[in-house]
Amino acid sequence: MLGDIRNISDWRQALIIAGRGYMLQFGTEDAPIASTTSIDDLLVTAVVDVPDGTSAIPLYGQGVVATWTTATLINYMIEVDNTKVRRSSGGSAFTPLALRTDAPIASASTVYVGPDVVTSAKTSGGSLEIYRESIEVNVGDAADFWPKMEYSPLVSPVVVGPASIIIHFGAASADMTVYGNLMWVEYPSQYITNTG
Repeated sequence: MLGDIRNISDWRQALIIAGRGYMLQFGTEDAPIASTTSIDDLLVTAVVDVPDGTSAIPLYGQGVVATWTTATLINYMIEVDNTKVRRSSGGSAFTPLALRTDAPIASASTVYVGPDVVTSAKTSGGSLEIYRESIEVNVGDAADFWPKMEYSPLVSPVVVGPASIIIHFGAASADMTVYGNLMWVEYPSQYITNTG
């Protein structure tokens, strides 16, 4: 007998085994989505709005350029707003995919993806830029390979709702197409132990 596998897994895998791991993706199979223009505060590629009473921990994120044409300055950033949910308008609603395939617990977060997701202004002093990749190059579509941008942290913020996890992925020329994903775990905030 293997016993309860949750007792022998690390905390990330234990939460996924418990049914509390989720992911979003933008672009699928051979159909990437358009990037945004130069990244800014309001126009984003994806947003996970974590509601009051829920906490989330971002575990992994990936961004990949499919075609870049004439893009010469590419920025990919994952941001956490620790004070409020940010989605304002635009984008396509995305139902978070469970990382446990029988999906015993639905995500409490609201997710939108697309090149036209508009968010409200970030909280002054409450925005954490937890990952960034900037690439300035002029190779156009002539290159055969483009490196992936990958967020795989040793430590992760605990995003206590109301709050947001936001992906920015854009270029000044706005002519890229891109793929990406974000994986996170979430749980009721009451499970956090306050210390101090």
